[in-house]
Amino acid sequence: MFGELIKLPPAERCRSLYQIVDGLHPLLIRLRHMPKPVVAIVQGAAAGFGLSLVLASDLALAAEDAIFASGYVHLGTSPDGGLTATLGRAVGLKHAAELMMLGDRFDAQRAFQLGIVNRLVPPAALEGEAMALATRMAHGPTHAYARTKALLQATLGDAFDAQLRRETESFAACAAGEEFVEGVRAFLEKRPANFAGLSLP
Repeated sequence: MFGELIKLPPAERCRSLYQIVDGLHPLLIRLRHMPKPVVAIVQGAAAGFGLSLVLASDLALAAEDAIFASGYVHLGTSPDGGLTATLGRAVGLKHAAELMMLGDRFDAQRAFQLGIVNRLVPPAALEGEAMALATRMAHGPTHAYARTKALLQATLGDAFDAQLRRETESFAACAAGEEFVEGVRAFLEKRPANFAGLSLP
């Protein structure tokens, strides 16, 4: 998808990516506001928007061999998916800045230590563990869960929804620039990006 978008003129690329990113936000808002707990399971990689989904969940289990990354910086853009609102709350602002600005991959153990996931599970046991947790919660006090989730989410107020709008504007503005084009080309060509000397949007 990004490979086609970098062929567009900057203003059109900016508009297109604004619509794409903005179109993903109703899912995140629904996850946040639905009265039932959301349990994420991570098998393989949770990168970019996948990491945002993990952080939008109420609980998260990960396979011990799972890999995580923000990764947006490698594409020459800022994060989306509410990551700038949720990651700092989960791990603290210094760790969030490191994970987003450097974009390095990190393993499941670090995700657990940082508080991104609740439990690490052997890969072969992940599905069974997730079903056991979901079954336990389904038989629990669902009304109390709903109220607890609402109270936890209320601590964000409307900041999450507002941050989604700011992220969309920032992502689209970054996408209009040469850094985004270089980042996408480097990703598609499986090489490190060279952002030196590129002009601002």
